[in-house]
Amino acid sequence: MAERLSKFTLFKIAFRSFFLQASWNYRGLMNMGFLYAISPGLDLIYDDKSMLEAAYVRHSEYFNTNPYFASMVIGVILSLEERYSRGEISADVIHDAKEGLMTACAAIGDGLFWDSLRPFVAAVSLALASKNILFTPLIFLLLYNIPHLYFRFSGIYWGYTEGTAVIGKLRRFQFPKIRKVLRYATLIILAYLIPNHVNLHTTFFLNVRRDYFYILEKIVQGLGAISLTTLGVAACRASVDVLLISFLLMIFALVLYHWGILI
Repeated sequence: MAERLSKFTLFKIAFRSFFLQASWNYRGLMNMGFLYAISPGLDLIYDDKSMLEAAYVRHSEYFNTNPYFASMVIGVILSLEERYSRGEISADVIHDAKEGLMTACAAIGDGLFWDSLRPFVAAVSLALASKNILFTPLIFLLLYNIPHLYFRFSGIYWGYTEGTAVIGKLRRFQFPKIRKVLRYATLIILAYLIPNHVNLHTTFFLNVRRDYFYILEKIVQGLGAISLTTLGVAACRASVDVLLISFLLMIFALVLYHWGILI
């Protein structure tokens, strides 16, 4: 058996995890990408060719999780593979740990990145773009990818050094609170954008004196923003996806237009 894996090897494996979905397939989903990423570690752990081949077969089975947290799963599995090569555990332990971790990391990662961070960063970018800030696309990439890269490259080290105890480390991040803050922040930004950058005109004020027309429309837009934000917060508390909320708001606006309330 080779020595413990170096930080450089772990870095190389984390970099390979960028290609996790390059061989995505309907039978094993990310299994081939997982095997490609973990293979440098397996090659160093096993000197015996038959054991190495068995490890390759073991990790060609079904695998699917959030790609940003996949490196954490890889780190844990490499730690367990080292213990298995020393005869401390059975192959069933590796299989069960892999299944449990990929499910947990999928739930955490999808909720954090797809449902919370991505809509928040998009809303921030919209606010910046409305101010004609030239570097808005770059800011979007930085805001989104700094957390992503942090978990991708740190995760493999945490998983490898802490093994299955890495779940305890994840709890310390308090992801449910982070998700809630991001979702509410997204709604607040959208509430700012609606009255300031969306012109809503109604038929109710067509006969009002021009002096009051602008003031009344701004009041309506402000009240609309408050109402929509309140509905959005209620939907968030009911665990409705932010993107679904945005889609429903668009449908609501089209219905009001069809009824002649918005023009």
